[in-house]
Amino acid sequence: MAAKGGGKGETWIQEQGQQHKPKGLVAAFSEIQNYFMSERKGSPIQEEFFTFGGKIAFFEVGFKGGLLSALLSVLLTPFAIGVVEANLPIFGTIHPSGFDKFFAFAIALSFSTGYALLFAGLGKYYIGIITKSAIKNLLLGVFLAAAIKGILAFLAFHFIYFVMLEPQRLGKFLLQFSWLVKGGALPWVYQSLLEFRPVFLTSAYFVLITSALMILIPVAGIAIGKRKTEKAMAQEALYTGSGAQPVK
Repeated sequence: MAAKGGGKGETWIQEQGQQHKPKGLVAAFSEIQNYFMSERKGSPIQEEFFTFGGKIAFFEVGFKGGLLSALLSVLLTPFAIGVVEANLPIFGTIHPSGFDKFFAFAIALSFSTGYALLFAGLGKYYIGIITKSAIKNLLLGVFLAAAIKGILAFLAFHFIYFVMLEPQRLGKFLLQFSWLVKGGALPWVYQSLLEFRPVFLTSAYFVLITSALMILIPVAGIAIGKRKTEKAMAQEALYTGSGAQPVK
């Protein structure tokens, strides 16, 4: 480890070639904070310090985190839309109130928007060559996961709507299980699935919206946070009379 600075402002940067590769979001955020503190105080970090392996590590962390959020969002979306369109009961009733609809949407959006807001907070660290590179590679993984989620979910939900739940095909499929079902249960299942069918078409476009939010929110957060940090650093340099220029 190589020490840079001293006192309370002391930061520690690992020697080039011994760069730590984060395994999770917490580790990745911690690394970004370390890079930020060093570059903000003017401690030089060579661009070669951030190796190709380091860039891939940050990309993988962002991609895995984005996929987890995407999977949960895709699974919850049809249930949320089903509640809003009164196809699924919530809190014991199939006639949802305004609060019930809001609650269902909040659940469906919570993972995507939560992750997006988390990454948007990186904007305040978006200065310096190494810090910027780490954030860019982390977000690249997140954005790729969001794009893949949007495309695959859009196609999957359309496949379910147009192929799997096509009335004649669905009827033939359910008839294969007529020997297992007694009474009028089979027609009820058939009718229920047909009523739920439009939910998948709505969900397909809803997922595209959440995927776009997963990209737009961090981009907006980075732009706003970067501007605030640069302004704060400029004011700090002015008040302290150090003459230091904000790190770009």
